[in-house]
Amino acid sequence: MTDGTDTRTQIMAAFADQLAGTGYAGISLVGVAGTVGIRKPSIYHHFPGGKQDLYRAVAREFIGNLHLRIRKAVDTEGSLDDRLTALAVACSEDHGSSISFEQRIYDALDQVSDTTRDEISALYVREVLSPVVVLFEGAVTGDELTGDPQFLMNAFLHLARATDLAGGTDNARRITELFLNGARPRARPM
Repeated sequence: MTDGTDTRTQIMAAFADQLAGTGYAGISLVGVAGTVGIRKPSIYHHFPGGKQDLYRAVAREFIGNLHLRIRKAVDTEGSLDDRLTALAVACSEDHGSSISFEQRIYDALDQVSDTTRDEISALYVREVLSPVVVLFEGAVTGDELTGDPQFLMNAFLHLARATDLAGGTDNARRITELFLNGARPRARPM
């Protein structure tokens, strides 16, 4: 038998696998328990609120890990191009899945309680979106880019999430170049 911490971690991993594969509505706690090798009631020992508590724990962990990757990316030494490429790598997945885990976390928000939705949404804005907005605010203020920092953040993150890193990080550089070619200031014709 594993200790409680290992069991909790295994339950979260099994839940995350089901969330990634089927979305929140498709998750079966019986299936999670079977994957871990425990009975369903044992899940409630670690997560008294059941499926929603598990979602909250998995979402917090995912957002926390994503935050660390984003902080590292925006703090990268070098040019804006270098920081954005690092950000694209930080936000993408290393396999070409059709629906990202991040999207699964987001899609579940309308299937959980208002309290859970508000908590996870606020955490996501604070830990994921805000550091990227600050990066774009600096780029706009420094005349490296033109546009609304919120819009730039949203546009770039959508591109970054779609980056397939299966063949390495070259695609992240290509996504960054595509984005910057559209967002850099242009000389106005006279």
